[in-house]
Order: sequence, then structure tokens, then C-alpha cells
Amino acid sequence: MAVGLLLTLAGCDPRTLFYFLQPFEPTIPAPGPSLKNKKVVVLASADEATLAKYPGLDRDLGRQFNSNLKKNKKITTVDSEKVADWIQGHPGWSDPSEAARDFEADVVVVLEVEQFQTRHPGSLNVLEGTSKVHIQAFELKHPTNSKGKAIKDQEKESESIYDDYQETTFPIRGPIPMDSGVGESTFKSKLLQVVANECSWHFIEHSQEDIIQDVRFNGR
Repeated sequence: MAVGLLLTLAGCDPRTLFYFLQPFEPTIPAPGPSLKNKKVVVLASADEATLAKYPGLDRDLGRQFNSNLKKNKKITTVDSEKVADWIQGHPGWSDPSEAARDFEADVVVVLEVEQFQTRHPGSLNVLEGTSKVHIQAFELKHPTNSKGKAIKDQEKESESIYDDYQETTFPIRGPIPMDSGVGESTFKSKLLQVVANECSWHFIEHSQEDIIQDVRFNGR
């Protein structure tokens, strides 16, 4: 009877059932450095071929990732639109610490999309998303003396504090047929959301249930 009640409460979403079956809500710690009490600027980029196929992908990824970080009230982020304007004004940027200095941020997170596709090569009749993002973080801080104390009258220096990759497959359970009624644009938006979520988990903790991918589209 209890299981039946849980199934009724959960509906069709397995993540909800997973939640109710837990005696507490476990969380998975982030492998990356803590960004709490830091001001963070997020820079996202992708190669020309990827942007030609998916215009605005870099901007959308940066915006969604930034939104995820903001859910942690102890992390301050630079507004995504201001960052987009900065990137437009610095089209050839190569040193991410420039953005950190211009926005007076403590940390800059760089998301470099190395792969993003909504269909597997050779599979024209199914939607199958894959992505690979190079994630780096750099912190600006004053140099320290022999005792480890910050020398605040000297200019802050950039230091690499994180370097990793996030590879994503969506849906994990298998590809979606093109005749299922799911449009490629809708699928791309969902894939991007999953990629942004998984990238943000490198810096913020998340619950066990978040691992279960939501494969509903348009509320179905």
C-alpha cells in the first residue's frame, strides 16, 4: 500500500520516486574548488564549426551555467549579459584573467566546448546527444610572502586552480527516434541544459536524484 502511494505521488517522473525512497536527501560533493564567498565570472567558448551549426551555443551554455551557480547564495556571479558584452568587445581574448580583472572578480571559470552534437554521425533517424567540455578555473589573488601572508600592495596574480573535462551523453538510456515527435531544436535545448548542469556540478554539490536524467519534452 505504501509503495502504491509513492507511485501515485511520483507520477511518471522516476526522480520523484527516487526522492521519496531516500531516508534523507544525500548530496554529492563537488570535485572542484569551493567558490563560496567568491565573485565569479564565467567565459564560455566553442569553435567556429560548432557555432555555425549551433549559433549562440557558447552564450547559452554560459548563461545556464551561471544560473546554476547563482542557486548557491554564497556565490556571487557576474551578470551573463555583461559578460557577453565583454566578450563581444574582446573577440580575440586569450587570457581569461583579463575578464576577472575587468569585473573585479576573484575567479574566472572557462568552459570550452570541444564537442557538441545532437545526432551521432551516420544516425540520421535518431536524436542522440554527446558533448565534451574543457573546464578550467583561475583565481586572482595577491602573491604571498615567506610566511604565506598575502602581500596586498602588490598586483593580484592569476593561478590555475582547476582543470578537468565533462563528457555528456543524452539520453543515457538510448537515442530517441526522429518520428517520436521531439524536434531537434527542443532536443538541443534539453541537451544543453544537461551539459550545463553536469558542468556546474564540478563546483557545486548536487543531490543523488539529479543524476537521473529528465527525458521529458514539452511536459510529456
